[in-house]
Amino acid sequence: MEFAWKDATVVLFLSTIHNGQNYIAKLRKQPSTMSTGYRQTAKVFGDEARKELDIPDFIEEYNLFMCGVDVADQLRSYYNTERTYRKTWKPLFSFLLDIVVGNCYQLSTYRIVGERTLRQHSHAQFRRNLRDALLYNSICARKQYTVEGVKGIMDIVWQPVKEHKLAKVFKKQHFCAACKEARRTTTTPHYGARKPLANLSINTTRKERGDSHGWKRRIRTPRTNYGCTVYIIAFCTGLQCWSEHLAKLNSIE
Repeated sequence: MEFAWKDATVVLFLSTIHNGQNYIAKLRKQPSTMSTGYRQTAKVFGDEARKELDIPDFIEEYNLFMCGVDVADQLRSYYNTERTYRKTWKPLFSFLLDIVVGNCYQLSTYRIVGERTLRQHSHAQFRRNLRDALLYNSICARKQYTVEGVKGIMDIVWQPVKEHKLAKVFKKQHFCAACKEARRTTTTPHYGARKPLANLSINTTRKERGDSHGWKRRIRTPRTNYGCTVYIIAFCTGLQCWSEHLAKLNSIE
C-alpha cells in the first residue's frame, strides 16, 4: 500500500504490512526556524517547544529502523568473506553468508562477559566463538566405532565344553573371531546385492582392471552367521576355527 505523509514536506511510503489507520502518540520537538516547512509546523506547535502528536505507526517504525541497510553494510564491511571467484554462484554464497552472520549478531545480545568493550569488539569475538562452535566437531576426538553386542575371542569365560554348540546364532553376518585373531582372510569372493540394470562402479566389478598397476581387491576376514551358542561369538563353519575354540576351552579347563 502507498502512503503520503506530510511533516515538513510530503514523503511517500510503500508498505506491505500497514494499513495507514493506526496512530501512535509521540512527543515531538518543534523544528528550528531555519528548517524546511517551519511555517506549517509552527501552527501546530504554537509556543510549545515540545508537543505530543499522533503519528501513523509506519512513520514510527521508519524512524526506529531507518538506516538498517547501512548498518548491515557496515557490519559486512568489517569481516567480508567475499573473494575473487571464477564461479558465478560463489559471490552470492559469500554475500548470503555475511548477511546471515550479521543478522545473527544483530538479533543477539552478545557482549564479552566481565569487560567494558565497544560493540565492534564484541562483534569480532562473536564471530570467533561462532567459528569455534562450527569447527568443534572437526577438532574434538572422535568416538571409536564399535559394534554393540559382538564379542571377540578374549571374551571367553570357562563353562563345560559339552555345553558349547556351533549353530546359527546371528541374523546378520559377523567376522569370524578365530580367523580375525589368526589374521586369516577369506578365499570365497563376497558380492553384495546389486540393483538390476544399475551402473557398476570400477570398485565393485568382479574382473581386475587392466590399467590397475598392481591394484588388488581388498581381502577381508571371513564372515558367518554361525557361532558359539554359549558365548554368542562368531565362528566359521569350518573345522579349523571351531577346533581352535574348543582347544582354548580345554586349556582354560
